[in-house]
Amino acid sequence: MVYRVGVVGAGVIGLSTAYNIKDRIPDAEVTIVADRFSPNTTGDGTGGLWMPYMLGSTPTESVMKWGKRTWDHLIKILRSPEADAAGVSIHSGHILYEQKPEQDPFWKDMVFHFKHFTQRELDILFPGVKFGVHATMMFCLCLRYLPWLMQRYKAIGGRVMKQRLSSLDEIADLYDVIVACPGVRARHLLDDKEVYPIRGQIVTFTNPRSAMSYLETTKPDDSSDTYFLPSPSAEYIHCGGTAQVNNWNEESDPEDVKGIIERCTKLVPSLKSAKVVSTWAGLRPGRSSIRLEKEDKMIGGKLKKVVYNYGHGGSGITLHWGCSLEATELVRQSIAELQAIGPTSKL
Repeated sequence: MVYRVGVVGAGVIGLSTAYNIKDRIPDAEVTIVADRFSPNTTGDGTGGLWMPYMLGSTPTESVMKWGKRTWDHLIKILRSPEADAAGVSIHSGHILYEQKPEQDPFWKDMVFHFKHFTQRELDILFPGVKFGVHATMMFCLCLRYLPWLMQRYKAIGGRVMKQRLSSLDEIADLYDVIVACPGVRARHLLDDKEVYPIRGQIVTFTNPRSAMSYLETTKPDDSSDTYFLPSPSAEYIHCGGTAQVNNWNEESDPEDVKGIIERCTKLVPSLKSAKVVSTWAGLRPGRSSIRLEKEDKMIGGKLKKVVYNYGHGGSGITLHWGCSLEATELVRQSIAELQAIGPTSKL
């Protein structure tokens, strides 16, 4: 018997989840239901850095498990002929702090070449900066990665349906298992009041070469960071940014753009001669913790199997593959439960 699986959402979480369900449960009929596809998802506007960020109280052990599976997936792509097409690259750079953190980040042993700057290095390279580290990080640019993964998804029989949902009731009759990956829209679509937007703003410059390295300055509990994320070709550099909680504005804000340009050119003066290519704003799906679980839920008057995979904050790219693999196992369990009940489960 063929079981129908509907995946709500076509961002990096939804698409990777749909791909893995179809790839690992080939007998399932998998359809992505979304109103936004690449290049119009939140991930398409980001620089694509692998780094756990804005995850609420999600347990560290879960973040490390999902993050490592994603890191290993990206390394596999990096070492393949598909790396450029998929937008996967690796860069060395710096993270600078206005105040020394109490401890190193928990993910330091997963990245490459993690080390503290000496005071001499800081004094020469970044006068006035109190503390910094160097690391080699993975990047996954969704503008390339999502079309690449969509092509692979369709090649193994995955389907898509463009539709904006106001309720899961609208697709209750179409699928046996519904997988909810709606990002920040989970607040309204699923009535999950724990979900909130974290607005990000980016300014893209032509790359003056001297700013090729990843570099971030962080302020504890602030609504802004200053960072430089190179494109895979190094032709452009994406600079940011903001982390504005509960701001639903998806349009570029001139004041935010001005602030980003001022902060970035102060830190890297060569950017003053660079050209602004574009600006972008998007909403990260904040939540108290990532929701990755399954339940039996009444939808449209019918008891349905539902799997949830959303609330990844600023770590969608960082955790997408690991979370999608776990969501796939939850779908497998849901189908097994339907098989145990038998055909009457659809009545």
